[in-house]
Amino acid sequence: MTEPSWHDLGPADDSPEGVLRRVEVEGRAVCVGRTAGGWVAFDDTCTHEECSLAEGELDGGVVVCPCHGSEFDVRTGDVLTPPALEPLPIYEARQEEGALLVRLAPPPVAEAAAHARDDHVTEAVSRQATVPGPSLEGLVVDDVDLTDLDVWEERVPYDWLALLRREAPLHWQPERDGRGFWALTRYDDVVQVSKDWQTFSSELGGTSLQDLTEEELEARKSMIDTDPPPHTRMRALVNKGFTPRVVNAYEERIRGLARGILTNAFEQAEFDWVESVAAEIPMWVFSEIMGLPVEDRRLIIELGDKILGNTDPEVVGEEYVAERALQDPELRRLPFSSPFSLDLIEYGRALGEKRRSDPRDDITTRLVEAELDGSRLSEQEFGVMFILLTTAGNETTRHTISLGLLDLLEHPDELQRLVGDPSLAGLAADELLRRAHPVHHFRRTATRDVVMHGRRIREGDKVTIWYAAANYDEEKFADPYRLDVGRTPNRHVTFGLGGPHFCLGAHLARLEIKVWLEEMVPYLPRLEPVGDPVRLRSNFFNGIKRMPVRVRG
Repeated sequence: MTEPSWHDLGPADDSPEGVLRRVEVEGRAVCVGRTAGGWVAFDDTCTHEECSLAEGELDGGVVVCPCHGSEFDVRTGDVLTPPALEPLPIYEARQEEGALLVRLAPPPVAEAAAHARDDHVTEAVSRQATVPGPSLEGLVVDDVDLTDLDVWEERVPYDWLALLRREAPLHWQPERDGRGFWALTRYDDVVQVSKDWQTFSSELGGTSLQDLTEEELEARKSMIDTDPPPHTRMRALVNKGFTPRVVNAYEERIRGLARGILTNAFEQAEFDWVESVAAEIPMWVFSEIMGLPVEDRRLIIELGDKILGNTDPEVVGEEYVAERALQDPELRRLPFSSPFSLDLIEYGRALGEKRRSDPRDDITTRLVEAELDGSRLSEQEFGVMFILLTTAGNETTRHTISLGLLDLLEHPDELQRLVGDPSLAGLAADELLRRAHPVHHFRRTATRDVVMHGRRIREGDKVTIWYAAANYDEEKFADPYRLDVGRTPNRHVTFGLGGPHFCLGAHLARLEIKVWLEEMVPYLPRLEPVGDPVRLRSNFFNGIKRMPVRVRG
């Protein structure tokens, strides 16, 4: 095989560290930049989507994609932060007699990293499990009813999901008040469907299980109910406020908030963990990012609870529980079929008016000033975007903090491992996110007939991807039912791995949970549950409503 040639790209200029530029080498788009260690070169296209990395950021030895915030090690090509799954091709670069030379071959460190990745995956999947999965003895596929909210209120039915992964990876689930849906439970299938938005649309039927008309969908459509390119344009309005560099700048502020919230909570002998800590940390943080008055946080939390807890009568009230709300033509046109969405839209409208006259450095100002296709967001677009950001920014992280604490308390060995080595907090955050996934599933709609696992999905069928199942896939995670606060790699699908809908706030959520864990280290050995937590009645949201805890003296 002929060895790749070196290409002279001209004089190596005096560009400061971190400046990127795009060049052509043998017809390939290559990105070059200078780091403290010298020149680096790598493929200019992000491995997640068609996006030029030359428009991104080179921060030390890490390049950040400007579209979805994926981070790559520019020495090895390793993915440091998803949604990208595939490593970035790295090329050799050197400066010689004042000229910048590049050739399309991996440097030795990148080649060694590629072999290490392959060896690690093979070793990881072949490892013997130390924690058994749920018992499937006597269980048959006909026992599974993913719509039975009584079961989801009691527990996450990991036994059902494991059975489906093994025996019915594409399962047809009838509905009492709907036309039924397909359920995909294997990791590779969930990632494939997330990537293939042309075949599995978020826009065609929306992302909830409800069967809605086109008019109803249009009236309540949010960014998550769109496909590219409209989704990409909508996302671009706020994406720059959630890049790793922007989010990391909040770390010390998040730490100060978490420390104060924990100090106040632990002054009590007993308290509700959800109310005193889990709901407080993300809402304080998000209030700052959105520019919300902190004194309004309880109102926002209450409205978010009612909107996202629309299948739980205790949360939303018997009158507005989803089964009844869907009988009302007007409520069907509202986000989550919830009248409380109007209250949050009105709150956002009033705040937006204030920001138009008094702009600040926050996401709300960015939204009211942003242009989409040459025009500003309409009131309806702004209102629905405001609901999406405020509820997603609070509810999801809150439930991970609650479920994550419960997981640690139920596994004292891993709790002590984290206490003994707080440097594991970053890895532990991802492990808790894997196990305490705040969203069980999302819906897509098939745009054409397609065959999977020997069964035909027809155009227009509802297809659900189950993160709750994929995160425990034995083919992708070594010892998946074991809590391992040092697990690596850990490419869980909690944030919607692989697709254009990868969670906008993933970097922020991961940082909040990491900081919370670090600040929790002195408290963890002193905490114990008081009775069972009270779960949300939902097969969509993995939530905890109340979780009483006691502080040991």
